[in-house]
Amino acid sequence: MNRGRRRRSRSGGWSRTTLVALLALALVGALAYGVAGSGAYTTGALDRGSSVPVASDANGLLALDVADAVTANETSRLVTATNHLGQSVTVTVALRPAAADDADLVVDGATVGDSASVTLAAGANQTVDVAVEGTASDGSSLAFDVDADGTGVTVSAPNRSTTVTT
Repeated sequence: MNRGRRRRSRSGGWSRTTLVALLALALVGALAYGVAGSGAYTTGALDRGSSVPVASDANGLLALDVADAVTANETSRLVTATNHLGQSVTVTVALRPAAADDADLVVDGATVGDSASVTLAAGANQTVDVAVEGTASDGSSLAFDVDADGTGVTVSAPNRSTTVTT
């Protein structure tokens, strides 16, 4: 007689604990996938701790069109910045220390030195040129940073570069 024994039935399905664990793992994976960016911008921050995924330079909130190469002993286009932020921002292009020894930035035909700041209205763009000295080595890298600041928004695109040709 089986009076003192309880009989267990097996339905063959997933246990509740296993289902909860799988659901939690799927949720963590989905969140990790959704916040991963492309790496075009190192940082992007908005007021109240908000953030946005990053995009390629050409498709970002601050679109950057970096020249493939610049020519030594000439003034060449370095970068064109286009403001897709929906508000006016101040964009700063700054040569990195090694590049500052061989070049100066030029805005609207005026030499401005190692750093140039321009104000861009929403949808506007601005080209920043670079005058590279003739002593720059062929094939060397000319590195620079781009930052944009507006009301409640900051965009940073550090360590962009192009190649110097002679």
